[in-house]
Amino acid sequence: SVAPSARIPSQLCTARSIMPVDRHVLANERTLMAWLRLAATMGLGAFLVNVLQKSSSKAALGPMSLVQSLVAIIIAAVSLVRFYQRDYLLKSRHMGAAFGDWMLPVLSGGMILAIVVSATGSAISRWAEWHFHGPECVALPGFLETPGAPRPHVYVSFHGSSEPTSAICHPEQGVSGIHKFSLASGEYVGPATDQLSAVQKMPRQLLVAGDHLLVADGAPSMSSVAVFGRCVPPEPDHVSVPPREFLGVIRAPAQDTRSAEGLLAHGAPVTPLAMEHPYGLALGPDGSTLHVSTQNGGAAISVSLKNGSMALTQQVAPPVPLVGRQVGGPLRGIAVDAANCMHVADRKAHRVAHYCPADAPQPSGFTEVKHPIALSVVHDMPHEAGTLLVGSVEKRASLDADGSDIGDAEGVVLAFPLDLHKPVFPLKVSATYGDKKSLSHPAGMLVSGGLLYVLDQSSKQLLSFDLETAKYKGAAIKTLPDVPEDVALVPDGC
Repeated sequence: SVAPSARIPSQLCTARSIMPVDRHVLANERTLMAWLRLAATMGLGAFLVNVLQKSSSKAALGPMSLVQSLVAIIIAAVSLVRFYQRDYLLKSRHMGAAFGDWMLPVLSGGMILAIVVSATGSAISRWAEWHFHGPECVALPGFLETPGAPRPHVYVSFHGSSEPTSAICHPEQGVSGIHKFSLASGEYVGPATDQLSAVQKMPRQLLVAGDHLLVADGAPSMSSVAVFGRCVPPEPDHVSVPPREFLGVIRAPAQDTRSAEGLLAHGAPVTPLAMEHPYGLALGPDGSTLHVSTQNGGAAISVSLKNGSMALTQQVAPPVPLVGRQVGGPLRGIAVDAANCMHVADRKAHRVAHYCPADAPQPSGFTEVKHPIALSVVHDMPHEAGTLLVGSVEKRASLDADGSDIGDAEGVVLAFPLDLHKPVFPLKVSATYGDKKSLSHPAGMLVSGGLLYVLDQSSKQLLSFDLETAKYKGAAIKTLPDVPEDVALVPDGC
């Protein structure tokens, strides 16, 4: 027997007998927190996948986001049930395994494995599609290529895709190439550029300058003007004209180290800040000067097509740097008339700024317009001196993240006669084309054969109006694969 003095006190025995249980309780709580953190992480991942889906228009990400959210909820629920079950067993001094201990590791491990397999399979599938089928998709998939469609033909640029090479076989994810359509029949003619060789992400306005085709690219990482070569006649056994060769890009030189005030001064060198998000293109009356309006740079930039020199012609509005997610800037289209007067659409200021001549030190005047977008100077109107056409969104329902209109908008095209001898501003409207029944969001426009053609971004159509009566004539092109940006006549032989 043990002497009474050598016995362990009963209270100490009780404390020591409870300590292992306490350790298991703490371990149970830590396990619960770990599984809840995993569930929260998976929920956050599902949210980010959903955001990525909306920004990139990838429908395949939707089911993955839903499954991941459901698994996160199941993990959180099972972990709570398991915690209370384990807590009950611990209180009853049961140290064995609780029912369902295998469920959480299997769920989480299976989900992680599914994500890895899905991502790997998607990457392999996209690579194989681009590598083996990409050249076949240069012509728009789902559209019947008709190179013999009646002329005239038009070039059309589209809103684009953040991943032009992988989206080339999926027009619903965005079209970054330039394509040709028949103005007479609305048929698809064929590709004008090769989306694989000319990686443009956000094509905006385009311009035919001599033998070359110029296209503005507003992508934050690009911010340039793509240059395509002359048309190549079709091969003897082919009817279709091959896509124009991609020659390179016009972009701002490396960032200057001087102050921002000096960089934005009249006539200063062009910098990436001023060149951010090129939008509009116009050719000067000499035929050798390219004028570029930059949506976020807020500038009008001149480029010599003879020697490539660039200059900041006008700082029309303060720049809006592209930081993180794209934010819409103030400027849109640009036009230059025969008197070398430059007209720039300032959407945020609700006006068109006029500079006569284009490099005037101060604006020559302003014309108030609700939300000016596309500009065009045409000489097929009744006014001999020419007419400035301004596409405007008169009513905006809501705005997208990049400042583009979405929803039920109402648009018009306003015609302003020009006086090339004695320009007087503001200009006065002589005709209005479009109403809420026919036009919602005007973009690029052109005049041909006594008709005004206007791209409507809401309906993805090319609409036509009678020049003299302004009466709506119908849709010249009823189905376009992506949101259209600009339109221009295809030269003969192209």
